[in-house]
Amino acid sequence: MFDTAWWTQNVALIPVYPLLAFFLVVFMRGALPAIFGADSATWKSIEGPTKTLSMLATVTATFMGLLHTWPLVMQLLHGNLLPYQVNEPWLQAGQFVLSIGYLIDPLSVMMLFVVTFISLFIQIYTHGYMGHDDGYAKFYGYLALFNFSMLGLVLSTNLFQMYVFWELVGVSSYLLIGFWYTKKDAADASIKAFLMNRVGDFGLLLGILGFLYVSYGWWQDLLLTNPDEVLLSFTGIEALVTGSPAVLAAAPMGVIAFLIFMGPMAKSAQVPLHTWLPDAMAGPTPISALIHAATMVAAGIYLVGRVYPIFQLSPEAMGAVAIIGTITAVIAASIAFVQYDIKKALAYSTCSQLGFMMAAMGCGAFAAGLFHLFTHAFFKAMLFLCSGSVIHACEDEQDMRKMGGLWNKLPVTAWTYLIGTISISGMFWTSGFWSKDEILVGAQNFAMPIFWILAVTAGATAFYMFRSFFMTFAGSYRGEAHVHKEIPAMVLPLAVLAVPSIFIGFLLSGSPLLANIGWTFPGFVELITPGYLTHAAHGAAHHGPFSHGDIANISMAFGFGGFALAFMFYVKPLNTVPGKIKTMFSPLFTLFANKWYFDELYNNFLKLIYLPFANFTSRFDKGFVDGIVNLVGGGIWTGGGAAQALQSGRVQSYIATIFFGVVVLALLGMVWWLP
Repeated sequence: MFDTAWWTQNVALIPVYPLLAFFLVVFMRGALPAIFGADSATWKSIEGPTKTLSMLATVTATFMGLLHTWPLVMQLLHGNLLPYQVNEPWLQAGQFVLSIGYLIDPLSVMMLFVVTFISLFIQIYTHGYMGHDDGYAKFYGYLALFNFSMLGLVLSTNLFQMYVFWELVGVSSYLLIGFWYTKKDAADASIKAFLMNRVGDFGLLLGILGFLYVSYGWWQDLLLTNPDEVLLSFTGIEALVTGSPAVLAAAPMGVIAFLIFMGPMAKSAQVPLHTWLPDAMAGPTPISALIHAATMVAAGIYLVGRVYPIFQLSPEAMGAVAIIGTITAVIAASIAFVQYDIKKALAYSTCSQLGFMMAAMGCGAFAAGLFHLFTHAFFKAMLFLCSGSVIHACEDEQDMRKMGGLWNKLPVTAWTYLIGTISISGMFWTSGFWSKDEILVGAQNFAMPIFWILAVTAGATAFYMFRSFFMTFAGSYRGEAHVHKEIPAMVLPLAVLAVPSIFIGFLLSGSPLLANIGWTFPGFVELITPGYLTHAAHGAAHHGPFSHGDIANISMAFGFGGFALAFMFYVKPLNTVPGKIKTMFSPLFTLFANKWYFDELYNNFLKLIYLPFANFTSRFDKGFVDGIVNLVGGGIWTGGGAAQALQSGRVQSYIATIFFGVVVLALLGMVWWLP
C-alpha cells in the first residue's frame, strides 16, 4: 500500500537518492576496474552488467524522487499543502550559524515535480541515445550528480545553502557539456559556460553579502525570538520585506537586487551573459533537454521568484529585469531566424522564452513567469529530444538544409515536434497559449511598449519554430546520410511529454470550462502566488486597454502570421520572394547570422582591454610590489649581517663600540642644546 505520509515526511531523501546513485556509479566505474584489473577477464565479464546497473540506479533514484513529490503535488492541487521547513546547523563561528535543510511550499513542489518528472524520461531516452557510447555509465553518473545538485537547490531553505547548490549545478553542467571532451567545440563550450556563469555568480555572491550586511541586525533579533528560523531564509526574507520595510529603507536595494540578478542573468542566459547557452549544444542532446530546456536554466527564474520581495523594494530593479528580459526575448528570436543547426535554433528559442519569463517577473507578473517556466519545461524538453531523435536517425547530421521529408520516416518524432512547435508558438488551447497570454496581460499592466514587443516576438517565435519544422520534416529529403528507424527507448519519452505539452496549460489555467470535465483544482496562478502578493500583482487584473480575450486574439493573430510566413517561405515558396527579402534586408541578416557580434565584442574586449590591463598589473606586481618586498627583505638581510658582524665575542670590540656610541650621543646632545 502506498503510504503517502511516509513519502511526504521523508522529502529530505529526494536529493539523497541521486547522490547515492552517483557514488555507486563512481565505485563501479572507478574502484572495480582497479580491484579486478582493467584488462582482466573478470572485469570484462561484469563490465556490461555494471553499465546497465548505472542506468538502473540513476533512473530508480529519480523515480523515487518523483514518488516523494507526487503526494505533495496532490496536496497542492487540493489546497491542503501546509508549507514547512526543517533546518539543521551546518557551520558555526561564535553566534554566526549557517544551517542546511529543506523547504516545502507551492514553489518548491512545482519545481520538484518539473525536475523529477522530466529528468526521469530524459534518462530513459538517454539509454537509447547513448547506448553505444563508451562513456555510457559515466554519463549516467554525471546525470545523477546534476540531479542531486538541482534538487538540493530547489529544496534549499536559505540563500547560503542555495548558493552552494547553485555552484554544484554549475560544476555538473560543466562536466555534462564537455562530456565529449575530445571534441574541441564541446571542450571550449564547457569552459565558456563555466567562466560566464562565474561572472554572474560573483555578482550573486556580492548581492547576498550586501543584503546580509544591511539587514544583519534584524536577523539577530529574529533568531533570538524564533529559534526555528535561519539566517537569510526565504521565509525570513518575506517577513522582513513585508513586515519591517523600515529596516531596508536607507539601503541601496536597487544595487543589491541587481547584483543578485546577475546570477540568474548568467544561469538563465539573459543578455549579455547569454552566449554560453547556444554553444553548449555541443554536448549530448539529452543534456540539451535536461539542462538547457527544463531545469538548470530555469534555476535563475526560480531564484528570482524566491527573493521576489527584495526586487519589489526597488522599482528600478524591477524595471531593469523587465527590460533585460524583453531585450533577450527579441535578440534571441532574431538570431533563431537564421540558424540552420537544429539544436542551436532550439537553443536560441530557449533564450527567447527565458526572456519572456524574466520580463514577466520584472513586470510584476510573478505567477505568469513561473507558469510559463512550468509549461515551457515540458514542450521544450520534448523538442530537444525530438531533435536528438532526428540527429541520431540522420547519422549525427544537425544541418536542417540536409534534412527534409522526414515525416514518413520518423512519424512519432514528427508528430511530437509539431505538437511542441504549436505549443511554444502559443496556438489556441495548447500549454504555451495559456502561460504566454498571462505574461502579455502582466506586460500591458506594466508598460505598453513591452507588451507590443513581446506580442511581436511571440509571432516571431511561431515563424522560426515552424521554419525548423518545415525544413526538417516537410518536402523531400535533401541529405546524404541513410535515415535509420526510430528507437523505442527514445520515442516513448516523446509520446509521454507530448501529453502535458498539449493539456497541462489548460488544466492549470483556471478556466471556468474546466468544471465541465469535472476538474475542480485551482488554477496555477492561485496555486503558486504567495500570500503577500495580491491578485493584481501577478498579472491577473486587467488595467490596460485590452481585455484578456483581446490579448488572446492579438497573440493568436501574430502566431498565425508567423506560421503563414514560414509556410510561404519554406513549403510553398513564392518564386524568389524569400531571396529578394534576404537581399533587401541583407544588413539585418548579417547581424543576425553573426549573433549580434556579441562573441566578437567579448573577444575584442579580452584582447584589447582585459589582457593588456592584466599584463600591466602583472608587471606592476612583479616590478613595484615585488620590488618593495625584495627591498625590505634585502634590507633586513643586510642589517642582520651587519649586526652579526658586531657579535664577534671580543671584549675589545664591544668596548670600542660602546665608546663610539657614547661619543656620537654626546655630539648630538651638544648640537641639540647649543644656541
